[in-house]
Amino acid sequence: MSVKVSVLMPACNVEKFLPECMDSIVSQTLQDIEIICVDDGSRDSTGEILNRYAASCPKLRVIHKENTGYGHSMNVALDAACGEYIGILETDDFVDPDAFEKLYEAAAGCGADVVKANYYTYVSQPEPKSTYFEVLGDYDLYDTVFCPQDHQEVMKVRASIWSGLYRREFLIGNGIRFSETPGASFQDTGFAFKVWACAKRAMLLRDAYLHYRTDNSASSVKNMSKVFCICDEYDAIRAFLDERPEKDAAFSAIAAYNRYEQYRWNLDRLVPELKWRFLRRMKKDMLAEERAGHLDRSLFMDFQWDRLQAIMHRTLRYYIRLRKEQR
Repeated sequence: MSVKVSVLMPACNVEKFLPECMDSIVSQTLQDIEIICVDDGSRDSTGEILNRYAASCPKLRVIHKENTGYGHSMNVALDAACGEYIGILETDDFVDPDAFEKLYEAAAGCGADVVKANYYTYVSQPEPKSTYFEVLGDYDLYDTVFCPQDHQEVMKVRASIWSGLYRREFLIGNGIRFSETPGASFQDTGFAFKVWACAKRAMLLRDAYLHYRTDNSASSVKNMSKVFCICDEYDAIRAFLDERPEKDAAFSAIAAYNRYEQYRWNLDRLVPELKWRFLRRMKKDMLAEERAGHLDRSLFMDFQWDRLQAIMHRTLRYYIRLRKEQR
């Protein structure tokens, strides 16, 4: 049985935030909807909370499984979905009551492969507050259908995969899935890139419907196991492009630029004792992009290009300067 929207909801040890999230999804004004919650081996009461909601909401299905990470959970949910469009809701966030009705109206109205909206940043302390965040404001593309290949600047925006809808047959037809790397680190990056690279019809919406919680970040700045996760994701993007020569020709340059920007962001947030190890990996990967001819100077601002050259060719000097600046 097909529905208009399947909402995929991965859940792992989120008992503190889950009721607010579930209240927001089971009260959606869009009636023709299914909700697929995947309990990724939670060790708290997450599974029990999901079961209670499912008992009173026939639109909601719960899949319990061993802990295999975010990417695998999302693929399990995607395989179980039957909706015309796919939505994503992280279980520590929440959405406005008409969120998926509005997103579906926009997507179905123009036959879009992907529709992306802005969102709210949300904090619960010292008092609950949502702030409108116009992540799409730099692109004069609101409420118009466009092809991302002709407007690759939109691929620079943060992934925020939970602020949009994706046509399910489009995802299936292009083999767009999540990397099944361990844990929950950056798998949204590859998914978002593949969507933009393959979409023919996209639309951006000025409005916001999702409230993105910013005070529940499990820090990875000191976690050695997560330091190189962003590298794995860009290696997966590179493999995706290698398998599709026409996409490789069109999107290699923006992929290399995004690799630089994401690596730079990761480098800046790491604790000092991890910076040198990551900087050496960044040098190696960006030199590989340079040798492959993927670096397009026109995509970089002057200060970005200068910093990239320093990282690739004057690495130790750059590291020493970086440490001095951050003392």
